[in-house]
This record gives sequence, structure tokens and C-alpha cells, in this order.
Amino acid sequence: MGAKLFGFVLFCLCVSASTSNTIEDGFQLTTRALTEYLNTGVRPGYFSYALSQCPLPNILSGHTDVKAAIGDSQVCYLCSQIVDLFILKRRLGMTDVEMAKEASDICITLKIENERVCDGIINANLGIFMYIIDNNADLKNTSVCGLILTNYNCDSGNAYEWTVEVPSGKTVDKVKANGTNTFNILHISDIHYDPLYTPGKSSQCGEPLCCQDDQPDGTDDSNTCGYWSDYSDADTPFHTMQEALRESGTHEFDYVYYTGDFVSHRVWSTSVENNRDIIAVTDQFKAYYNVPVYPVLGNHEPHPLNVWSSDGVDDATLSTQWVFDLVAEQWGEWLTEDAKKTLLKGGYYTVSPRKGFRIVALNSNVCYTVNWWLVNDSEDPHDQLAWLAEVLLDAEKNSESVHLLMHIPTGSSECLSSWSREFRKILRRFSNTITGHFSGHTHRDLLWVYYDDDEQAVGVSWNGASVTPFSNSNPSYKLYQIDGETFDVLDFEEWTFNLTLANLNPTRDVDWYKLYSFKEAYGVGSMEPSEVDKLLTRMAEDHSLIQKYYNYKFRNSDVAVKNGCNTSCQKSLLCDMVTTVHGDTEKCEELKKLYDESTK
Repeated sequence: MGAKLFGFVLFCLCVSASTSNTIEDGFQLTTRALTEYLNTGVRPGYFSYALSQCPLPNILSGHTDVKAAIGDSQVCYLCSQIVDLFILKRRLGMTDVEMAKEASDICITLKIENERVCDGIINANLGIFMYIIDNNADLKNTSVCGLILTNYNCDSGNAYEWTVEVPSGKTVDKVKANGTNTFNILHISDIHYDPLYTPGKSSQCGEPLCCQDDQPDGTDDSNTCGYWSDYSDADTPFHTMQEALRESGTHEFDYVYYTGDFVSHRVWSTSVENNRDIIAVTDQFKAYYNVPVYPVLGNHEPHPLNVWSSDGVDDATLSTQWVFDLVAEQWGEWLTEDAKKTLLKGGYYTVSPRKGFRIVALNSNVCYTVNWWLVNDSEDPHDQLAWLAEVLLDAEKNSESVHLLMHIPTGSSECLSSWSREFRKILRRFSNTITGHFSGHTHRDLLWVYYDDDEQAVGVSWNGASVTPFSNSNPSYKLYQIDGETFDVLDFEEWTFNLTLANLNPTRDVDWYKLYSFKEAYGVGSMEPSEVDKLLTRMAEDHSLIQKYYNYKFRNSDVAVKNGCNTSCQKSLLCDMVTTVHGDTEKCEELKKLYDESTK
């Protein structure tokens, strides 16, 4: 959502050639209209006509139809034009109020969102944009376009090229897990608690989040928000959150991993005060779990969402230090004083809950390509990756096994490529020290396999799915079985309930059930990276396995099962599982080739 609205002027790409001789003609007409409007402050007579030719595809998602119709270079060109114009306007004295009005008018005219959503998002982010322009005299359009339009391969020059020093040496020899002494870890993620969720409201509201108390009522069963939540763009009411915590708490486990996102998707009306109150639902963990909880921050925790201020930002109204201060207090009983120090520095920490075992909780939100502060300073924000390398080196020396926790996983264009690349370098170096890797953010049941330079599988990242159904998913949590000596993941179970059935009988107890065990469902001998790599090969050749993966991705939700997963969808799933740095498609191409050969 943040990318969509920050790119309000980038959506104006005319992909329909029906009223122009060529797509290029329509593109130039739209560009000319916007340029004239932004330069003169007066809309030219053909302005509305020009914009009417634009069906407003989601440019920033890299939709393949858009890429095929327009091409990367033209998207990047328009971006550079618009960014340069706004920088120039600011340099010539355009005020914050004038800038907000320009942005909001365009957002509303183009029907990107309605007036209150446009105004809310723009006003929340405006101060950051103005700070970046005002404090970067040499700011270039490539720094902006190369970040937010990663999918279009816009040239960013050297703006985001940096490296982290990784300790020399090779990873330690792997100790094989025997599974005779085990314990469990509960993994819960992405609650997105919504205090304004109201059953009976419309689930087709036309805003980024539905089922709100200030939105219209539903008109029939097909568009009315249910008691427990909804498959549409809806989040988690308080009673559903409590139900998930209560049910998950009935299992036996020694620790809880929470991989981020407490705050709802009502992104147009967040505030520091409201986000503070929602993050404080951490207290619910203390009520339902009598074991240590190790949380990480999600991209929705700050206000505005997605942004994590650079070190040295001296404007208290823009700094996100308040988030670190809050969680250091909220999570304090589970952390050491040393852990609190790094949590206060950059939202990351490490603890050792038992001998030979270490947990490292990262703030991977800083790599998010809609974290505007990356334009200001992208190089290893808060020195986190350098710190990670040192922590893992110490763990290696002390014969500790490490579990990594993070919110945003690497691999997609959502995570800055340089951050993903440097993280992968560290993971490769310490692949046998890292015995577990867990993430959130996607709201889907997913996994990623990391490979070394020789294409040997060296790590697996397990995604925690989500409590929120946003969107098209059933709520869920995972229970991992861990080897008590090596701390390897031995298996996991995912638990869920069917949202449709629960909403049909809101007065009855929710019928939670075990969706699957990974080892049983996929017939793997272990959860080792090499075994999961072999599974991916089998998925490419036996498409019933990748179809099963798709169904589990959404926890067998009625909507997802009905929608199905065609050939293109299945190939995309395969590629996603082996892409841990955006643009590195070698393994993806291998699996697609296997997939195609299996259909001959």
C-alpha cells in the first residue's frame, strides 16, 4: 500500500492503445499532460482525457501485462521525469501544504484511492519526503526510481551498492540430529489486530481495509463481514486474536516465536498513539503463554507504516526511535540487558535461552523497498548485518546453534537487493551454525531454499503464515519440533480453522484442526536443506505436489481452492522458493525447465 501511494504519479502510464496510434503515443500524451500541470499549476484542457486513457494498473507490482505493453525503460523514464519535477518544485520553494495538495489531487483524480485514503497516506508520509529532498542536495531521480521500481530494473547507479565484511573461513562441520531428545517451539505471526473490526459491515468496501466501523453495512451474505473475520481485505478482531492465542496455548512448547506485525492494515489513519496501544497487545502473550516469547518487529509497527528512520535523523516527529523504546519496555522480561541495547539501537537483538542455543531476532524491515529512508541512507541500516556476522562468528566459536527470526523474508523485489545479497553471504558462511530460520510478512505458508555458489542447498527459511486472513487465507499457527542437541528443525505442524464454517456458526467453538505435518505431507526423510531441495525437484516433476503446496499456502481456504493454481501459478511458486536475492533466477530457470519437460 505504501508503494502504491508513494508512486501516485507513477501509475499514470497509458497501457491502452485503443485511443492512440501506439502505446508510445498514449504514454507521451500522459507524460505531457502531467508535466504541463506540474510546471504551470494549471491543468491543460486535455488533462482529463489523457488520464482517462490510463486504466491504472499497479505499476509498482511489476504486473507482467504492463511490462509487456510499455516496457521497463519507459516506466523508468516517466518516473525520472516526475521525481525531477517534484525535486525542482521543492527547490523552488513549494511548501509542504502545496506539495500535499498536488499529490492528493493527482491521487484522487486518478482514482488510485478515495479522498480520505489519499489524504491520510500522503499527509502521513509527506514530512519524510520533504526531509529527504531538503537534506540531500545531490538527490537524483535514480535513487528514488531505482528503489521503488525494482521490478522494472530502473537504474539506481551506485546508490544502493555496498557490502558487509564477512569473517573468513568455512562453516563448521554439520552434526547430524538424532531426534532422541526434542522440544517444541510455537511460531505465530502477523496478527494485525484490528480494534475497529465490525461484523456485518461490507467486505467489499473499496478501501485498503474493510469491515471497519465507519464503512457501509454489507447488503447480503456474499459481501458481509463475518464474526471471526473475512477472506476479503480484513484483519483480526480482538476475540479472534484471543481465540488464536488460547488455542495455540493448548500445545506443549518451550518458546514462542512471533515474527511481526501487530498493527492493522488501516494504513490511512495510523498514528503513534494508536500504534503504541496496538503493539501493547504483547501483554496478551503474557496472559496466554507461560514461556518466553521472542518477537520481532513488523513493517506495520511504525507510523507511517514501512518507514524506519536513518541514524542521525534529528527531527523527533520523523524518528521511529519511539518504536524501539516501546518494545524494549514491552518485551523486557524476556530479554537480557545486552539484548535491550541493540533493540534500542536498531530493533534487533540476541539471547541464549539455554546452553548451546542462541536466538537472533532481526529487523529486516529496513530492507523494504518502500522504506523511504533508504533513499537517505541505505548502507547496512543500524549496522545490523555487520553485527549479525559478529554474533554468528561468536556462536561458531562457542559451538552454539542459532535460530534466525525476521519479518520480511529476502528474495522478492520488496527487499533491497544489496541487503538480501549481503544477508545471503552471511548465511552461506555460517550455514551449519544456523539451524533454524523463520519469517513472517507474507501471510502465506511458504518456504525458501538458500544455495551456495555451487548450487548446493545450505539453508531453508520457514514462513509463519498468519493469524490474519488478509486476504483469502484461513488463520493459522505452526508448531515446530526441534532436536534438543543440535537444535535442527525436525518437523512442523500447521493448525488452522475454516473461516467460512466458523462464521456460519459464530456461537459455536471454533473447530481448529491440524492441516498437515511437513514430513508426512511431502514424504521427506528430514527437513535438511538437501532434502527440501530434492522435494522441489519432485514438485517440478509431480505437479500434484506443487498443487498441494498452493493449497497449504492459503491453508485450504475456500477462496484459494476455488481459484486454483494454473501452470503459470505453479511455475511462479517454484521460482519463489529458490529466489533469495531479487534478480538471481538461475535456479528458478532450472526448475521451470524440469516442469516443462515433465509435461511433454
